Amino acid sequence: MHGKAYAEAFQNGFGGTRRFLISRGAAIEEAEEIAQAAWARGWEYREQLRDPGLVSYWVNSIARNLYRARFRSAVPVPLENIQEPSYAFDTSAIDLRRMLEACSQRDRALLERTLQGYTAEELSVTAGISSTGIRVRLLRARQSLREKLTPAIA
Repeated sequence: MHGKAYAEAFQNGFGGTRRFLISRGAAIEEAEEIAQAAWARGWEYREQLRDPGLVSYWVNSIARNLYRARFRSAVPVPLENIQEPSYAFDTSAIDLRRMLEACSQRDRALLERTLQGYTAEELSVTAGISSTGIRVRLLRARQSLREKLTPAIA
């Protein structure tokens, strides 16, 4: 293919190559850069092109390969070096609030105190019942919660 014909093909086909790369997921600036590189590489090897009517398809395949090569040459990041994103939030607090809202007022107060770190013995002093009674209440509160939050299996 002669230089003049290739220059004309470049004028007509560069925008199409850029749009082709954008449709494959490339950012606009990246698509522009890769399209220029593809047409430059096509210029270097234009003598190998047998059918000048297929120059746009040929250059688009060069562009596709250049775009794919960017992903292959990228250095993978080890998973242990990945940090939690700054926007991450703790869903356990949401789950805990949902569970406590499902409890009766008495069970909720008891569960909140145990979450604050009070032992059954310490709670028994303020409640006026034995520590065994506190443990039984906690057991029943957990069972009641489990029944409310676990879907019934048909």
